[in-house]
Formats: sequence, structure tokens, C-alpha cells
Amino acid sequence: MDVKILGKIAFASVVSFFGISAVHAAEASAKIQATEVVNLPSDAAYGGGDKVGSQLVAATYNAGEGPGIWIVADGGYRLYHNGALLAEDNQAGRVRFVPMTFLPGENAISVVGVNGRGAPGVLVQIDDLDKSYYSGSGWKSKPAVGSASWKNKGRDLSQWGGATTLNYANNKLPSGGSLNGFAVNTQAKWIWTSAETDPMAVLLYTFYVKAEGFGASATGGDAGKIVIASDSTSIRKYLQSNEAVTILVPEGTYDFRQFRNAVTEAKSKGRTWCKTACTEKNRVTGKTNTFYRITFKANSCSDLTEAGVQIVQENENLQKWDNWITTKANKSLVGMGRGANLRGAAIAVRTNEGASNHIYRNLAIYDVNPHLIEGGDGLETVGTADKHVKNFWADHISYKWISDGMDMEFVDNATISYLDFDGANEYNCWGTDPYMALVEDARLTYANNYWHNTYGRVPKVTGEVNGSQVHLYNQYVNYNRFFVAGADGHSANAKAYVRYENSYIDNGQGYLAEWGDNGYVYFSGVSFGKDTKQQHRYKGTVKSGIPTAETFNPSYSFEKRDVANLPKEIPTLSGVGGRYGKMPEYNQVFGQSNKAASVTLTAPAAGAKFNAGATVTQKADAKDNDGTVKSVAFYVGNTLVGTANAAPYQVSVEGVEPGMHSAVAVVTDNSGLTWMSEYVTFTVEGSAESSSSAVAESSSSAVVKSSSSVVASSSSAHAPVESSSDACVVIPGEDPESCGTIGIAPFAMQRATEAEAGFYRIFDIQGRPLFAGDRKPAKMPAAHVIVIEYTSAGKTLRHYIQ
Repeated sequence: MDVKILGKIAFASVVSFFGISAVHAAEASAKIQATEVVNLPSDAAYGGGDKVGSQLVAATYNAGEGPGIWIVADGGYRLYHNGALLAEDNQAGRVRFVPMTFLPGENAISVVGVNGRGAPGVLVQIDDLDKSYYSGSGWKSKPAVGSASWKNKGRDLSQWGGATTLNYANNKLPSGGSLNGFAVNTQAKWIWTSAETDPMAVLLYTFYVKAEGFGASATGGDAGKIVIASDSTSIRKYLQSNEAVTILVPEGTYDFRQFRNAVTEAKSKGRTWCKTACTEKNRVTGKTNTFYRITFKANSCSDLTEAGVQIVQENENLQKWDNWITTKANKSLVGMGRGANLRGAAIAVRTNEGASNHIYRNLAIYDVNPHLIEGGDGLETVGTADKHVKNFWADHISYKWISDGMDMEFVDNATISYLDFDGANEYNCWGTDPYMALVEDARLTYANNYWHNTYGRVPKVTGEVNGSQVHLYNQYVNYNRFFVAGADGHSANAKAYVRYENSYIDNGQGYLAEWGDNGYVYFSGVSFGKDTKQQHRYKGTVKSGIPTAETFNPSYSFEKRDVANLPKEIPTLSGVGGRYGKMPEYNQVFGQSNKAASVTLTAPAAGAKFNAGATVTQKADAKDNDGTVKSVAFYVGNTLVGTANAAPYQVSVEGVEPGMHSAVAVVTDNSGLTWMSEYVTFTVEGSAESSSSAVAESSSSAVVKSSSSVVASSSSAHAPVESSSDACVVIPGEDPESCGTIGIAPFAMQRATEAEAGFYRIFDIQGRPLFAGDRKPAKMPAAHVIVIEYTSAGKTLRHYIQ
């Protein structure tokens, strides 16, 4: 399919890809003007020779719909993460969004910025699951480097200067043009080196994805290799491997379930499943379910006091499907993009297998025997009194339909953050899971968590042998049936402390806390919804008011959120995908998320040259491995020049004006996902047309005369043109003088014998300001510029082209 663009272009659409938006009104001119295109450096010290590619890039969503990096330059750039080249571009003002996954630990962001003409600048916004990072004064900069060590993790920034924040809006390029398609409401600032005349800048920023609180020392698999595990078998294999490893799970839903007869399995372990009718209707469905609970005796339900309890027989075929996975040390399990859903997974971090130093991030763990009581956790630590699990962090976890909650037993240096624990359960009694979070002998921080539809014990803390210290802050609890926090110390040497602060509790139907001897619950800075009962139970006696027992003081600093905003903020930021994700449906379809199609621009060829007036044909190869290609849009610079809806994907474009141009193609698949090709640079040769619109429209502009004929070329890579004598150029801000036709004609160098200049102003050939300062820059900001020199009193000394 060949779409030829002639005369007028009739578009009335908004095209969005990687954050690029181009609005085209109907009846737009077909002329494609040369805009700022730069040559990226070939020197290896600035990334020359590097190939675009990173296993962390997740092309499963469009701009702003998941974590990633926004970037645009007034010139060109190369963008790196931990040494991998994510994207590069040589077109000024072309916004990109790179969808990607950020790792626990150090994330080293690096940008090589290149200025061609006009003003320099780079604008960057980094979106993680719960927060964004912005280009600004916190970045580091250098105009020149001697090696490429700057782009890797662990770099030394002590000799780097701070980046300069430029005075430009985020909807406008530093050179004056409009900017479209960058992140909405961004706080990013244009940045550069300390001198805007520097033609190049290396700009660095480092942020860390790490736990607050007790678990800050967890590094997971950071010391080892990074692997992608795209099925449940691979995930298990890597979790049980002996080496340190970061396991990336592609965005999607995975089935871990292993179905078997629960009664047969229990008998083999000397245990018994028991049943009885629930004493009340399920809060979710309004129906009465059957209560199934395991006892740790053979052929006996005597431990249970419920009326009518009976032993479940094998022929009743009571099913169980948890997939119990033990682990080894030094592991990070990370869902990519907006997260991975693990159905039926029951992951146990146990010292029996030597497990310690684990990180779990951006995961939904769900459907672990939700119809049973005490039928398995989704994620748990299991140490012993003599050997605790060390260094554990679970972050942005969604947790639902879990038989036995999230138990943290005999663990130190642990943090659970941005957990979305939804206890609503249509498959069990009452409509809420009876067990939520049991904590035994732990040093544990809960930060920024969302507990809702819970039965109680969020958490219940015990001191078994070594005692516990559990610190909670920025919690939002919405509907809790029994007690919010419990503490039970078994002896004076095994006290259980719960410090609950800076939180909000809605719909607390029972007690704020329950404790007795050697158990201590302390509330501070906690707000309550109107339906929350402000009472607690101490040694079996109900007391009104907020519990303020003896407490401990955490040794770390932490960020307190505005308590009044917690009901709005925490549900949005917590769980799988953070602000971009959601809890999976119970019967979610299995498989990886759809990926954007791929596209490669095959014509024009890189470096191709065309004569003025020639037709430029753009062609692309596009392929979608999990769907179909809907369309391919073609751009020259930031201008949409045509769209092809069927193969072969190509357009023929007329009216491309002389100069250097950067072309890209953008593919859209059947699900609406978009992806942009790498750029191709081509040149149209010929002379530029004189146009009064190419110079500033200031009524106070002066005219700089040329006294003789010269040969020069414009700053847009035009072929040399010969100027006639007395040709002139308008210079913004000067007093006008009389002269001939105003245009872009170059002019001869004017020399004077007066005193040395005290101030300089530099413009491009089209009269746009590039520089002003008291020292002439060693390197000009464009290939051909107009230089005006002034005395310290403001008198013009000389003006010339350089």
C-alpha cells in the first residue's frame, strides 16, 4: 500500500506513541520544513557504537500507563539505565516514553545530550510504581568525559558538578518551539551543564529502590545475574537455585496450581480435615458456606469446638491446589511492567533450606485454597528460634483468597510495604479470611499498607523465644471485624511490641488492640473513621480509648504521610503495579500480557540524499507476534506525513524542504499498543527559500548589512548560496536600519578597530537568539552563526558570520 502525500494533508487526529503527540489540523500545508536534527557522537566515551536494547524494557502498555522513562531533548540524546542503552534520538522536540521495569537496588540513569543549534536542554521524568523522579538540580553534569564508566552502576559522582536548571516551561522547547506530548503535570525541569554554550552534556541521576525500616539491608539477588522466567516451572527453578539471581517475571498471569485430594494428603501426614456449617452468612455472597479446617491429629476433630463438626472423608474429593515452593538464599522475584499474577503460588522462605536475603516486588499472589482454613500461606518466612531468616522485603504485593494469610515467623531485618491485603472471600465463612498476618519473633516494619475486609490480626504479634518489635506506619485499614493489632509475649524475655503510628482506621468493628502480660500495643497519630470503635481489650477486659502501652523506638528514619490523605493515597499506590495495576480477577485468563508490534524503517536508507523537490518514499517492516498490525504511521521530524493500514507499509512524501531530516515509523497493533522504530536520517539538498517568517517578528529588530558578496551555508545543512551585496538579516532586539529585502541571506564579516568587546550576542542564520554573555564561547552553538560584539557601554563594535 503506497500512500502519496500531495498538495494538502488532511489529518484531524492525535497520534500518541512513547509519549509523542502530534495534532494535525485539516488542510495543513504539505511542506515539510527542516527542523533541528543533530549528529550523535561516534566516540565510545559518549556511547558511540552502543546498540539499543535492555531486558528490562516491557512493551506491554503505552505512554504513562505503567512505569518507565519520559525523555525529550532540544537537540538529541542517548538514554541509559545501568549501562544499557534504552533509546536514542537525533530529532529536537521528539518526546519518547520507554516502558520498563526498575530493579531493587541502584538504578543509574544516564543521558548524553547533544545540542545542534538554538538552545540546549534535556527533560526527563522517571515513573516508578509509587513515585516519580524528575530532571532538575539533583542531577549531575559534565560537558566532556574521557571514558564511558559514567553510565554504569557504582559510578563515582564526587567529581561531577550539579546540573543547571534552565528557565523553560515543560510545554516549550528552550529554543522557543512548542513541546507536545510530555507527561501531564510533570515537575521535570530542563537541565544542562553550567554553560548553555556547551555543545554536549553528560547528565546523571541515581535513585534506589529499597525498603524503608528494618528491611533496608535486603539486597536480594542484586549481586548475581538477571534472568527472565516466563512460566511457573522456571520461577521455581530459579528460586531454588544456589546462586544469587534477580528473577524477572514478564507481565501477565501464571498458573501454579497443583490439584490433589486434600484428605489423602492430610492422612499421609497424620492430620485430619474437619467440616461443619458456618454459623452465619457469607458477607460477600449472602450465602451459608461450609467450614473446612485442618487439625493436627489423626482421624480426630476433637480440637475444634464448633457444633456439628465432622471428619471429611476421602471420597468427598475435597480439593487442595497450593503449589508450595521452598527457596534458597539471595533472590529477587520481580514482576515486570505493571506486574505478574501468581495464582496458587505458596512461597516459603525457610532457614531449613538456607534461605535469607529475599526481595519480592510487583506481584499478585492469590487463590491459595481460599475455601479452607489453615490450608497454606501465599508468602511466608519460616525461621527457627536459633536461626532467624535475615533480610526480607516484600513490596507492592496484592494478596487475596489466601487460606492462611501472610505469616512472618522468626525473621529479622524485614519490611512489608505497599501491600494490598484484601481479605474478602466468597469461598469461606463470614466473607473474610480468618487469618491475616501472624508475626512471631520478628524485627519487622509495615510501611504504606492497605488492609481491607479483614477479620482481624493486622497484625497479631507474639514473642515466642526472642520477642518481637513490629513497627507500622502509613497504614490504611478499612473494615476490620475483630482486633486490628494484637500482642502476646510468652515471657518477660520474649516480649511482643507493636508500635502503630501515623495511620487511618475506617470501619473498625471490633477492638483497636488486644494484649496481655508481656504484650504491648502503642498507637500514636492514628485517625479514625466515624464507624470505628475506639476501644481495646487488655487481659480480657474491654477498655475505652486508644491503646498507649509501653513501646520501643525504631532506630531508622521514615517518611510520614499526611494521615488525612491515607484513605485516598494508599489504595491507589499499593499492590501489584502500584498506581498502574489492579488485583486480578479470580478466574483471570492465563498468559503474558500482549506486547506491542515491532517496526523497522527500511526506507529511506540511513544517510540518503535527495535533490530538492524529489519525492521521499518511507517504507517499514512491521510484525506482531501476538496479534495483528493495525497501522503504521510515518513521521518526518515531529510531523505526521502519512499512515498505511496494510502491507506493504509505505508512503511517498512530496514537499520536503532542503536540510537534514530525521524519520521514524510508529506501529499500532490490534489492541492499541504502539511502538516506534529507530530513527533514520536523510538529507534534501538545495537552497533555502527566503522567508520573512524564518526570522523574528520583533518590530524593534535591527538589520545587519552585508557589504560584499560571500558564499556561506545556512544552519539547516542547506547547500551554499551566494549573497548579493547589501543583503541583510534581521537581528531581534536591535534598532532597525533601512536596507533591502529581509531574508536569510548571509553577510560578510565586519571588522572594526575600536576597543575590545565587553559583551556578545549570538544568533543563528535565521535570526534566533542562541547566546548572550560577557565572554565569547570557545565553540559556537551552531555551524554558522551571527556574532554581534558590544562595548561595555552597549555600543555595537562589529557583527559577522562565523
